[in-house]
Amino acid sequence: MKIYIASSWSNEFIIVQYAKELRQMGNDVDCFADKSTGRYVFHFSEIGSVEELDAINFLKDKRSKKAFQEDKSKLDWCDLCLLILPAGKSSHLEAGYAVGQGKALVIYHLDKFPKGEFDVMYGFANFMTDELEDLFDYLLKESKNE
Repeated sequence: MKIYIASSWSNEFIIVQYAKELRQMGNDVDCFADKSTGRYVFHFSEIGSVEELDAINFLKDKRSKKAFQEDKSKLDWCDLCLLILPAGKSSHLEAGYAVGQGKALVIYHLDKFPKGEFDVMYGFANFMTDELEDLFDYLLKESKNE
């Protein structure tokens, strides 16, 4: 199965580790923070002071354009988008785009899902959990059903 990981840079260490584990299970995995596969990895800090940019000018930068094209091509490539929470706007847009393209969506929370934090649109998810074992069991089962 081809898996796209959508998450936050604040989860960098753990998502790179999960990507490796998912690959060991036989999946092809794209992780925006993992250079080991030759992927173009972009962090906002490369542009300088992001506090001085607005969205329009940010998207004019050649690095952000390249990062967008890389992410979009990997979203088009994948079978499943794994949204690892907590995550921000970009990750949620990636998950929504994936669903709109007919891809499966799995939502996993690194901690327990907090009370009072939810969204009706999480109803798009094929599976949701905050238990790592359940996540890997589900993905293993789905990869065998391919």
